[in-house]
Amino acid sequence: MAEPERSEAVRQYAEGRSIAEVAKNFGFTEPGMRGLLVRRGVVLRRTVHTLRHDAFDLLTPEACYWLGFLFADGCVTYRTGHLPQISVGLAQRDREHLASLRTFLGSTSSISAPSPTHGSCQFSVRSTRLAERMVALGRYDGPLDERLTESRDFWRGVVDGDGSIGQYRRPNPSQSTFSQFRLVGSKRLLDSFAAFLERNGIDGLSVRPHKTIYTIGTTCAPAEKIVAMLYSEATVALTRKAEIAKKMLGSS
Repeated sequence: MAEPERSEAVRQYAEGRSIAEVAKNFGFTEPGMRGLLVRRGVVLRRTVHTLRHDAFDLLTPEACYWLGFLFADGCVTYRTGHLPQISVGLAQRDREHLASLRTFLGSTSSISAPSPTHGSCQFSVRSTRLAERMVALGRYDGPLDERLTESRDFWRGVVDGDGSIGQYRRPNPSQSTFSQFRLVGSKRLLDSFAAFLERNGIDGLSVRPHKTIYTIGTTCAPAEKIVAMLYSEATVALTRKAEIAKKMLGSS
């Protein structure tokens, strides 16, 4: 960036625009823009972000979905002297899903640009109330809350985080495609999912060890039945997987 543009970026921040806004205007990353301001001796304004700390108090279908997604892909971390942090990362292609989570949480925290090393976008918030709620509902140990394990929205969130669905060609090109469903995770989580499937008329699926974790899966009609149960008329889902589900069910 040329010097006149740097000076203009600093001027815009000084006039009240946020670091995120100025960075976007001039093609900077937010950390890069912050670094420029610090080097120019600008006193940075303290940013106070909004957040719905009660977002998981009521287990609505949408709350159950996002809890499932965070149980699969998110983590809760603790550091002395800091509020607990809830964080999650997704590939750049799924960045809009993080934006949807941010909207649900009523957060104004930024979503980081993809890292050069791992290529994922990161989103995090700090909240004792949200962290304690997730832990109490069974994020890491103990029984999973029954209100979650009975919810198709919760399990759709888990699948959007750590599952795969799709249609694949058989080895013989003359044969038709087949549907497949697979979910990976801890044995504790997948045992609860297997029990949920059995209660809904899909039995015979076993949880199997897979390297350092576990997996459960099936193909053809049972896979399509699971996908229909989780995704049919869903109001919130990862767009990419919702589109795959629509194709699978349209051809079943």
